[in-house]
Amino acid sequence: MKGRLLRTGTLAGGLFVLFGLLAVTLAWNYPAGDLRRMGPGWVPVALGAALAVLGGGIGLAGLFAREGAALPERDPRPLFWLLLGVAAFAFLLERAGLIAAILACVGFARLGERPYRPVETAVLAAFLAALGAGIFVYGLGLPIPLFGR
Repeated sequence: MKGRLLRTGTLAGGLFVLFGLLAVTLAWNYPAGDLRRMGPGWVPVALGAALAVLGGGIGLAGLFAREGAALPERDPRPLFWLLLGVAAFAFLLERAGLIAAILACVGFARLGERPYRPVETAVLAAFLAALGAGIFVYGLGLPIPLFGR
């Protein structure tokens, strides 16, 4: 039974259930309103419940499958670089602007991938920086500095 619990499908389903129930718990006290006038608690509770139900199905399918993928070997480098990219984005957004924050986020996050491809990373970072500026600053009109203050 322990081998079935350590399958990727079972663990992924368990995480879905955990995050879904966490969302429902955190949003439970928000006013829900009704279907004609939804309150701020309606969507998080509904999505959290849907995520928990979906996770339960995925987890049960992984638990009762005849064969399943075992957990891969753990390599902490991708997680480290990804978290560093998110932290760099948060740190640089107000200080250096949206463009620099996106460039740093993509640059750091891609360092966790092997083999590292610098040209592909530069093209992706430039595309995402332009897309982010176009959508958030010009399209939605959010007051985010593009190049710092």
